[in-house]
Amino acid sequence: MSVPTPGKRFQLEKEVVAAIPDLLVIKPKVFPDERGFFSESYNKTEWAEKIGYIEDLQQDNHSFSHYGVLRGLHTQPHMGKLVTVVSGEIFDVAVDIRKDSPTYGKWHGVILNGDNKHAFWIPAGFLHGFQVLSKEGAHVTYKCSAVYDPKTEFGINPFDEDINVDWPIKDKASVIVSERDTQHASFKSL
Repeated sequence: MSVPTPGKRFQLEKEVVAAIPDLLVIKPKVFPDERGFFSESYNKTEWAEKIGYIEDLQQDNHSFSHYGVLRGLHTQPHMGKLVTVVSGEIFDVAVDIRKDSPTYGKWHGVILNGDNKHAFWIPAGFLHGFQVLSKEGAHVTYKCSAVYDPKTEFGINPFDEDINVDWPIKDKASVIVSERDTQHASFKSL
C-alpha cells in the first residue's frame, strides 16, 4: 500500500482555472509530521470566508479503481462535485456543457493524488471523468451538491472526437472502460 507524503500547507489556497474560470483547484491545509499527516480536507465555514466557496454539499461518494481505469464522462443536472484523491493518482477532467457558456465544449484536466491533497471543484453543468495513473490504483472521493438520481444521469463517450480529451494513458490495451461508458452518446448529440 502506498502511503501519501504530502507537503506542508498552513493556509487554504484557491486556484482558478484560467481557461474555464468556474473550475477551481482547492488546496486544503495539510500538516505532515513524523507520525504521518493530518489534512483538513473540507471546512464549510473557513472555505466560505477565505475563498468564497459556498456550496450545499449533500452526498459523499468513495470509489476505488485500478491502474488504467477510465471512468466517465458523466453528469447529472444540478450536481457539482468536489473531487479528491485519498491515495494513488488520477487525471481528473471536467468538460463544460452549459449551452450559453463561452467555454462550452472545452475541457480541463488536473492531476489529483494522495500527495498533493488538492480538490477539484466541478460545478453543475460539467461532464466529469478520470483516468487512474498510479500502478496501485486510486481511492477517489467526491462531495456532491445533489443526491444521485440514476434517472437524470447521462454521459458522453470519453473518447468523443469533438471533445478530444488528451487522456495520459495512450496504450488502449492498458485502458479499462466500462461498456456503458463507451456506449454513451456523442458530444454533438447534446
